[in-house]
Amino acid sequence: MPNTDESGKRSGKLADCILNAVRGQFSGTISCMEVDGVRAQVIFVSGEPAGAEYADGAGTIYGDIAVLRLPTKPIYTISPLSVAEAKSLASCARIYHPERLFAHAAVRNRRGGRSPAETSGVGRLTIRVAFGQRTPVPLRIELWCEGRICRTDTLDQKGKVSFRLLEGEYECRLREGISLIGRATFRYPGGDMELTIPVDGAA
Repeated sequence: MPNTDESGKRSGKLADCILNAVRGQFSGTISCMEVDGVRAQVIFVSGEPAGAEYADGAGTIYGDIAVLRLPTKPIYTISPLSVAEAKSLASCARIYHPERLFAHAAVRNRRGGRSPAETSGVGRLTIRVAFGQRTPVPLRIELWCEGRICRTDTLDQKGKVSFRLLEGEYECRLREGISLIGRATFRYPGGDMELTIPVDGAA
């Protein structure tokens, strides 16, 4: 969960801050600033994600597209606002598909919201992206189930990412920035499994 420093500011990983905001009916922002000038923030109103903003050297984007660009590695700072202030801030950066944000923290589980401990066919799926002759690039992986995004994260330095999942049918989408560059459908039977997805015909 988020930590509190000596000045009273609270901060933590994106997933922890999202969970904290939802459970605490939080109004305000969770934001980060990276050394390369990238800025990102999510605006909550009474525990619901209401807006998002992402800015880098190319400009600023808002709303659902901004959610696709949120960095997952940096530490985010929690800044409370009144409900009225949060609503005003979110009005120009509105989120219409909060499930894309919830996928960062697995806030809402499929199958009636049962926890993995209560459900059979559970395990960890590792996805490896094979770039072949192409130069590896940082990609975001999205997992979709039943028409809704359920998990998302960025590849590590080995070109892999892992998710804890329930058995079922999934679609994996690969994004470079906001561009969709690949997709694959598969059935996950449960247990520990590694899936390789090629990019541009890589083996």
